[in-house]
Amino acid sequence: QTPITGHIDILQIRNNLIHILDYKPNASNINPINQLIVYALALASRLQIPLKIIKVAWFDENNYFEFFPLHAVYSFRNNLNLKFNKVTR
Repeated sequence: QTPITGHIDILQIRNNLIHILDYKPNASNINPINQLIVYALALASRLQIPLKIIKVAWFDENNYFEFFPLHAVYSFRNNLNLKFNKVTR
């Protein structure tokens, strides 16, 4: 397996949530969900904060996709499909 590498591009606090944002060229054609979940789990563990206050997203110049990593953890645990929101301008 390929290790997950990288860094968080933008970390924001807004609307009482911590947002992890990752720029991905051609965002609509890739699936960085696992990478973003690892970022969220690592940040929550390091800061000792609940995962429920973290929201993650990936974006490019034309697209922005976001989801709550806690929902993804539950989805993986229960073998459900993860749903994420494409935010339009």
